[in-house]
Amino acid sequence: MKEFGLQRIWEKLAFQPQYLATDNGQPLQIINQGEWNNQNGPDFLNAEVVINGIHCFGAIEIHIKASDWYFHQHHTDPRYNGVILHVVWQNDRPCFTQGNDPIPCLSIKSRVSKLNLTQFHLLPSLPCAQQITALPEKLLTQQLSRALIQRTNGKMECLIDAHSQLNQDWWLTALYAFMSAWIGKANQHNCIDLCKTIKKSLILRAKSEIEIIAYLLGTSGLLAIKDHDAYTESLNTTYQYQVLKFDVNPMDYLQWNNRQVRPPSFAPIRLAQFGSWLFQIKGELSQFFNPPNQETIDAITKKGFQSNLCEYWDKHYELNKQSEKHNPNNGQEHAKKVILNGLIPLWNTLAKETHKPEFQMAAEQLRSAIPSETNTTTKKMSTFHRCKPTKSNAEWSQSLIAQHQLYCKPLKCAQCLIGDALINVPFMKQES
Repeated sequence: MKEFGLQRIWEKLAFQPQYLATDNGQPLQIINQGEWNNQNGPDFLNAEVVINGIHCFGAIEIHIKASDWYFHQHHTDPRYNGVILHVVWQNDRPCFTQGNDPIPCLSIKSRVSKLNLTQFHLLPSLPCAQQITALPEKLLTQQLSRALIQRTNGKMECLIDAHSQLNQDWWLTALYAFMSAWIGKANQHNCIDLCKTIKKSLILRAKSEIEIIAYLLGTSGLLAIKDHDAYTESLNTTYQYQVLKFDVNPMDYLQWNNRQVRPPSFAPIRLAQFGSWLFQIKGELSQFFNPPNQETIDAITKKGFQSNLCEYWDKHYELNKQSEKHNPNNGQEHAKKVILNGLIPLWNTLAKETHKPEFQMAAEQLRSAIPSETNTTTKKMSTFHRCKPTKSNAEWSQSLIAQHQLYCKPLKCAQCLIGDALINVPFMKQES
């Protein structure tokens, strides 16, 4: 059993819910299992249970072993003080909050059937994987194109909304597009708030890279650490000067998410990389507001969106926390993601909002010039590979990602052309 499987079982209450009791014998009733939280903090929020006749409202935390509570350091984290129930596969020790309050525990190993174990722990990532081979390639291609269009439109809607929130400022909208693509999905939700506080003039007038990095890390709240080393002290000194001169207001540090995020994608190093790139281009995001020619597109695909950080980041993913030595800069694969998830959506949005179709044509050209991606999601969608073009590019991989995110992962089979065809196969045969 893995923790993700146990979380899915709890989400669907796929266990025997009758005559529940906590492990210390108190009667338990589940009113609302809560909302699955994919950010930092407890696994489920806004839950409601009744324990020994007392209504409790708060969070639910899920673990394979109860002792994982201490292994994950939840007992030192104030975000877990609101946990009202600890749901575990195996209860191997009692657990307490930061304030030393005992946490009621529910062990569900004996309440989960073998069928549910198979369904929720071993469910294939593509539900129609076995049946899809019977369908024509044309239908698969049609569904992938449909998913890609929906994904493209969704990204445009996101940028149009951001443009509205950022006072119709295209420079700030571009900043948001590139920043959210650079920092990654886990922390994209913070980028709009950060961009609302950014002062364009400070970025454009910066005389050194450290000024921009200090500004981004300081305003994001990530410089608010207890102890400073020499590098972070220099960042903090620079930032405090900016606070006094430009009236800067920092964000809350706890808003940034490291949950299920690999260290190279932690917010501090990603924002530092982004600041480095911004300094390289002197903050001139307006260069992307002119309809690009082929020379511009070629230059972007060869050397676009890469950072050049100082040696401090060779051994740091976070501020004042040493790590093993690594390459501190984003590589070509990450730069490709920034183009696909930042620049191309920006150009599509500019095409729509400024009525200049040449931006959309450039976006399509750029996507066609980028090689197809290979990642966890595209590997999961290997069943579709029989309709893969001979010379595939990023349009192919982006369509696979769109299909997985919009249809396969949320199990929207009834809205999918493929799912609809499979559901209706028996009826089609009867009619013929």
